[in-house]
Amino acid sequence: MARKRLRPTIVYLSEAVARLGLSPDSLDLETLRADLELPEFGAEVDDERIAEVLRARQRARAFAETGVPAVRKVIPALKAAILRDRRVLWSIRTEIPLLDNGRLDLRIDSAPDPAAAEILARMATRNDPAHRVEALRAAVAERAAEVTRTLAKPVERLRAQILQDLREVGADAPAYIAHLDRSLRSRVFTFGPKLARALNDTLTPVRRHAKAVASEGSRLRRLRDQVGFGAYIERFSAARRLNRRILFHMGPTNSGKTYAALQMLTAAPTGTYLAPLRLLALENYEALRERGLRAGMVTGEEVLGEPQPTHTARTIETADLTRPIDVAVIDEIQMLSDPDRGWAWTNALFGVAARTVVVCGSDDALAYVRRAAEAAGESLEVIPFTRKSPLLLLDEPVPLEKVEPGDAVVAFSRRAVHENREILVARGHRVATIYGALSPEVRRAEATRFRTGEANVLVTTDAIGMGLNLGPLRRIVFSTVRKWDGTKERGLTNSEIRQIAGRAGRYGHQDVGYVAATEAIAVEPIRIALSGAPTAPAADSRFFVRPDLSAIRSVAEEMQTQSLHEVLTHFARATFYAGSPFQPSALEEILEVARVVDRARLPIEEKFAFSVCPVNRRDEIAMGMLERWSQARAAGTTVPALRANLAGELDYQERTVRLASAYLWLSRRFPDTFDDVEAIRHMRGRANDAIEQHLRETATRKAERRTRRAGSAGGR
Repeated sequence: MARKRLRPTIVYLSEAVARLGLSPDSLDLETLRADLELPEFGAEVDDERIAEVLRARQRARAFAETGVPAVRKVIPALKAAILRDRRVLWSIRTEIPLLDNGRLDLRIDSAPDPAAAEILARMATRNDPAHRVEALRAAVAERAAEVTRTLAKPVERLRAQILQDLREVGADAPAYIAHLDRSLRSRVFTFGPKLARALNDTLTPVRRHAKAVASEGSRLRRLRDQVGFGAYIERFSAARRLNRRILFHMGPTNSGKTYAALQMLTAAPTGTYLAPLRLLALENYEALRERGLRAGMVTGEEVLGEPQPTHTARTIETADLTRPIDVAVIDEIQMLSDPDRGWAWTNALFGVAARTVVVCGSDDALAYVRRAAEAAGESLEVIPFTRKSPLLLLDEPVPLEKVEPGDAVVAFSRRAVHENREILVARGHRVATIYGALSPEVRRAEATRFRTGEANVLVTTDAIGMGLNLGPLRRIVFSTVRKWDGTKERGLTNSEIRQIAGRAGRYGHQDVGYVAATEAIAVEPIRIALSGAPTAPAADSRFFVRPDLSAIRSVAEEMQTQSLHEVLTHFARATFYAGSPFQPSALEEILEVARVVDRARLPIEEKFAFSVCPVNRRDEIAMGMLERWSQARAAGTTVPALRANLAGELDYQERTVRLASAYLWLSRRFPDTFDDVEAIRHMRGRANDAIEQHLRETATRKAERRTRRAGSAGGR
């Protein structure tokens, strides 16, 4: 008996598809058979089952076209590969930064865990990209965190290797980073048990090549620097004659780097300390005096101490670049990258006439310092410092209601500081207050109140980041991790977070420093900053400069003009050409002031002095006062002391202090015009006293009024 010949299954499928009203030619019947898991011959075919598979295919096609992009838009870490049959292969992209500021990211793909895979499968089945999307987001975040934890040790080794490379390439760090960054952007690693070894095997030759690329470009850069820096460097003839030695005390806040530099300063026969703030200049002037040294202090507003001192403490803008000394300490050298004041650090770094120059700051300044040493042909020794006490981040948020004695609450606007202050005073705390608009005298008084226990909590801005002695400060609490930077609101950089957080747990006062945030959303950015990637060197390592008086004179003579605005505009065009090692420091603001002072008939040297007078250039009242002062100078009349209402509001008193400080600054340049110095000092002192009184009392009164209003409302 002959065996019955079986028909191919796709024939049955073709007939079934036709019964469903579809054209068999429009489908890949072999793929459909495989999806139905049918044998090649003689399979029974169920029309309803075929219809369900086709509907599922339609949903999959629709999900691939619209659902996948929707899911990826909501959860960017999810990556999708769509196959020919419209199935989706999902992976989770984890990016681990090797340096901060979004540079040198490792990109690692891993498979979704079972929970995430199940949610994604149901999304596709239902063609519903919103299905349990928050649970999916949490699962993806947990998977990324697991990948990061698993790779913590190899990533730390890799970061350490890159930091060592950066120290070796020095001024050519931008070229090294650019090459390594390009290489990393072209690579995606797959998460697995052998990934740690693969990272090392893959990236070691890449790092080696990046160093070679940086080295190849080094000779050309040095030749360009010799031309670009040449005239600028030679201006500092006293420094050039000394064959200076530069030491870089490199480390984070609370590492002892500045203390070690000051030990060298006090042991030297002559020296100077160059401070970023008048307050720090004053503190170190007093420390020099306490050691029995013949000490003096120089700021833009005043000169204190002994005549012809052996040791001075100065604000950096007043650095003496002509007198040879033994040791100079330049603090906060990373301020080289500050657009407003970086010019002063540039001048000091290239021009201070000291046999030994000790610069103190964080590691992100290394490329600048090495480039300067190479350009000047001077030796550089980098001495790394590490933090002396551990710094721990608290995982749970600390709302203002849970702030404790010894805490500092950080905000980034004057208004937010006062709002935090009111809340804390209302809860029974004794609060000290520090922010940038306060004078150095008031900031110092408030710091003293906190240090001595008269106040048990501090509210502050990022003004806390430099220099103040805040011994009992145990914990930094960030009330936000965003700030307005003068042009836009942005997140704090990792370097800014570290600088502020590092103030907690001062060595010798606390065994451990703690860091927290008032809101849970701010914890992760702080965690990334404290335990994540080290600071990347600046991609743009040009030095900020501004013209000095000799440059202003020579350009004015060449142009035959007394217009400061014209001279500054010409200076900008001549100095900041393509390939120049320099960039302008706050030039737009100075140009705006130049338009104002050009209205006065003054020699251009005097116009320049008025243009750089430290007034708030965004304050219309201050700018109006500066114009009247320049007109008085041109008319040959004297400028009397300001008249102030000491019963005015806090912002009025703050402006009074700033204007008085500007008057004193001008009195050092034009003593015959600004001759009411003692009256101005007295008035500034009284305004500072009024501010301090205000800070002690106002928040308490507001809190009492608020409590009374709440009580009366409750009574009604």
